[in-house]
Amino acid sequence: MKKTLAAAALLGVPLLAGGAYAAQQAPAPAPQARPMGGDMLAKADTNNDGAVTKAEFLADTDARFARLDANEDGKISKEERPSGGEGRGGRMMSRSDTDNDGAISLDEQRAQATRRFERLDTNSDGKIDQPERDAARERMRGMMERRGGATDAN
Repeated sequence: MKKTLAAAALLGVPLLAGGAYAAQQAPAPAPQARPMGGDMLAKADTNNDGAVTKAEFLADTDARFARLDANEDGKISKEERPSGGEGRGGRMMSRSDTDNDGAISLDEQRAQATRRFERLDTNSDGKIDQPERDAARERMRGMMERRGGATDAN
């Protein structure tokens, strides 16, 4: 038994050391620009001060627009929208198409984002702070419950 433990200990040390060395040499995974799930407004808070300014909110909108505009033509077509323009996400994005040309321009997307920011900034101080984010999350949770949808709106 003692010989087995000693052999395991001797064999295990190089394996552990090798693993540690490999971990140090392996490149770190690229950070995600926006982690999945959670508080979407917190993800827009790029300076991590606990509040989302209009500039941060619009920068987040611009980045999202760029990701969705797969063919980089300056518009998000129905095919480029989440779920091909179908479902709740597609219907929500369709509201941004104010000129009814079937595509959403960056200007249309930014105008919609500005209206959303102003609606969330309930005290009109130019930023969306934690109490305003919490209130928005509760409103969304209540809306989802009334519609019979998922209630995890974190």
